[in-house]
Amino acid sequence: MDFPLKQNDPPEKSPDGFADLMADHQPRLGAYIRSLIGDEHSSKDVLQEANITMLKKSKDFTLGTNFTAWSFRIAYFEVLTWRRRMGRSRLHFDDSLVESLATTVEEVAPGYDHRLEALSLCLRLLPERQREIIERRYLKSESVQEIAAEMGFNANAASQLLFRARLALSKCVTLRTPH
Repeated sequence: MDFPLKQNDPPEKSPDGFADLMADHQPRLGAYIRSLIGDEHSSKDVLQEANITMLKKSKDFTLGTNFTAWSFRIAYFEVLTWRRRMGRSRLHFDDSLVESLATTVEEVAPGYDHRLEALSLCLRLLPERQREIIERRYLKSESVQEIAAEMGFNANAASQLLFRARLALSKCVTLRTPH
């Protein structure tokens, strides 16, 4: 898989620029790897391997070029290495499927920052109860049953509130994200 390097990442002036880029890109790199593997635990392992490889190859990266594309390329090859090691696993994706997924994710990756900013704004715009249930479910990883019990309603009502909150967030982010 070949990702063209574009000039869209801001140039960094400090010697810590590479470390800052790595730190800033961890969420999107982790999401990219999860989209190719489908298993959160394994994707964390592959992310660690990708980080090690990026550190080893840091001298090959030119600050001011597209760090996202560079890191995705390294992660893609780490996913392929992981797949070879896991060849006997029950779940086995065809290499062409993985390449197709990688290409698709690469195409939508440039909008990641815009969607993240829109999500942050949209969360603030939610009614208080909807914002609270989203935060408790996804930031604090509480179960729907726990949330319902503490908020004083049944699990079905909590599920409905969570559904409406996710729907409102989805619509809001879609309206605020350039297409």
